[in-house]
Amino acid sequence: MPDPIPFERTHRLGAGATGEVWYAEAEGRRLAVKIAAGGRSLAAEVGALARVRHPNIPVLVAADRSATWMARAYVEGARLTSWAHERRLADRIQLMQRVAETMVAVHAAGVLHGDLSPANILVDEHGQPHLLDLGADTRGGSLGWMAPERLRGEGPSELSDVYGLGALLYAVCTGRPPYARTGAQALGYAQGATLPVPVGSLAPEVPADVAELALAALAHRPSSRPPSAAAFVEALRHAGPQLPSRVVVGMDDERDRLRRILVDVLRGESALVIVHGAPGSGRRTLVDEVAHRATVEGLAVQRMRLEEAGRALNGAQENDVIVLDADGLDVQVLRAALEPPTDAGLVIVRASVPVRALASRGLVHIRPAAFGRSDVALLSAALGHGSDRAESAYERSRGHPAVAVALLQGHVAVPELTPPQARLLGRLEEGSARLPELAGLVELTEHQTLDALEPLFEAGVVWSGPDGAELYASRTI
Repeated sequence: MPDPIPFERTHRLGAGATGEVWYAEAEGRRLAVKIAAGGRSLAAEVGALARVRHPNIPVLVAADRSATWMARAYVEGARLTSWAHERRLADRIQLMQRVAETMVAVHAAGVLHGDLSPANILVDEHGQPHLLDLGADTRGGSLGWMAPERLRGEGPSELSDVYGLGALLYAVCTGRPPYARTGAQALGYAQGATLPVPVGSLAPEVPADVAELALAALAHRPSSRPPSAAAFVEALRHAGPQLPSRVVVGMDDERDRLRRILVDVLRGESALVIVHGAPGSGRRTLVDEVAHRATVEGLAVQRMRLEEAGRALNGAQENDVIVLDADGLDVQVLRAALEPPTDAGLVIVRASVPVRALASRGLVHIRPAAFGRSDVALLSAALGHGSDRAESAYERSRGHPAVAVALLQGHVAVPELTPPQARLLGRLEEGSARLPELAGLVELTEHQTLDALEPLFEAGVVWSGPDGAELYASRTI
């Protein structure tokens, strides 16, 4: 039986679920010939290539009427993530702008990609990206790269393509995909159950605007993403190069747990979380990170002291996130405020103590872990210091986050002090002390004394021991 494909194929370039791709030459042109797997049709891809004319989209050369095979211009180049390896960050971001601009043209032609992943983007020797498999996958996509709604069986959309752009931007900036778990089942579960690690935790040199754009495009809710590829391009074009991402290290398990809780809230569940521990231990970092991610996902975030929260909790709705500061308050006060039911999607409390009596309400307790050596080493490298500085900071701080940061910065910057703060710091510079003694010194309640010390905790000027009872001044360690 004669070969129905009028091009002599020399070697196979690749194979997948939809078919095989072969190299061919005809009349001086180099071609990629795609042959559909048994019973499949390439009609969607043929139709997409016929409708989109763009320098970064391979030209359709021929196809049979039933779309069992097609030939397009051959593209020689490196896979996107391979090309990005060891390239300057500015070059990687510029390339992603070209990819996104190409997607603007694709969408303008009424075509969806459906499977934006590094395997479908080749970068040629001139640094130009070429998008392959246009419109080829309307039922699924590549695990680790497709949007959460596609995991639920929904078809592709412009917003799922925006998610793909965010995933690619994340990968070229950090050197890893948004979800790095091994195994198809684990990877699919992770994509549907949690959110990506912030860009700044992996690549602190990435400008903050670029890091924020990647996470916005990777939003779990489609409506919270940039509304179009054009909006993505515009945001990337105006991203400022001068501000690096915030460096966040440590507490990996605690941060992942909070991201999973937030995804549960996005699915319609509710949660009550207390982040408890000693001042300066990282509670604020955990709370601020999840509150920020909630804002990115389009939830309404309110912040207040626990004592002021009654009306907000009573009138809350399922899309509300209420962040409460209960630092220094005792268990009885916390229990009384949090025991009444609320319709808020998420209530997250920064507190000094856990409230075990509320376990029946499904209360989740999270206590920040101390920095490990590797955390301090990563932070030290981000600040431009060597391993000796990191080891010294770790040993002297005993893993206390605020103190480690202060030591790595080379100085403990004392903020402007009120008279009570000056007396408290003066006493601690003489040696460690406990809260009741300090409260008596300034004639304040223990709660008021903690409020006065809060700026000193945050600056790493004052810190507490592992049991939270003994307080120290950093200049004495």
